[in-house]
Amino acid sequence: MNNAFKTYLFIPATRLDRASKALDGDADHVIIDLEDAVEACNKYAIRSSLQEFDKAINQSYWLRINAAHTADYAHDVAMIQTLDHVVGVLLPKAESALSITALHQASNLPIIAVIETAKGVLNIDSMATATGLMAMTYGCLDLAKSLGMTLDTPASKVVLDRIRADLLLHSAVNELNAPIETIFADFNDDDGVGKFAKFAKDFGFDGQLVIHPRQIAPIRRATAHDDAMLGFAKAVLDHHEATGEAVFSVQGRMVDLPVIEWARGVLER
Repeated sequence: MNNAFKTYLFIPATRLDRASKALDGDADHVIIDLEDAVEACNKYAIRSSLQEFDKAINQSYWLRINAAHTADYAHDVAMIQTLDHVVGVLLPKAESALSITALHQASNLPIIAVIETAKGVLNIDSMATATGLMAMTYGCLDLAKSLGMTLDTPASKVVLDRIRADLLLHSAVNELNAPIETIFADFNDDDGVGKFAKFAKDFGFDGQLVIHPRQIAPIRRATAHDDAMLGFAKAVLDHHEATGEAVFSVQGRMVDLPVIEWARGVLER
């Protein structure tokens, strides 16, 4: 089965031994976390350890740095310029297009903006225009704190679905990658994380932040294209390419140009 839905696995920068294993594992992308995973008093030492780690590996990884308003931000950006294997940067608590563009210009790397504050939510439209922005995601825990909402309630689902819709629409308008879903906190709930990922994929997202390697397999199972879908898409394109027709029937279903484009997208992924 084919699957375009990507996993982004967080590894604490305090556990670079786990990062080595993760880079050889099943995640599509590994994110080494310098922000929430590291106590303020340890950040200087961890940056030094990360530089040594980077010299010792051949694989690429993403890096979540500290927010632009923090004292550690400038040190993180300076360190990025010494690393050879970082392929992109997550900017937490992103609130402005200016901060995203500045980080891209300083790092010369693609940026994933993490929306985690009320101000960030209100500025999704302008941030989506930032130079160097690849995609957007959101942090549900920090958002709950910023907005004063209670997570895992019908009320919070309304708010988060509105944010998901804003991320999806502004990503599409500005030709960014589709948004990335936030974490699912219970890494022992395979069924729950699978349903969460399937909902995100159905919403139009094309990846998810992951906090434990065991979440990867259920996410992939839940979001994979099934054989029936792939077979239908292939039949649509085969008929279109053989006949040149723009309106026809396949497996009892009416097909027109939007369906043909959908089928092409499914098979390209």
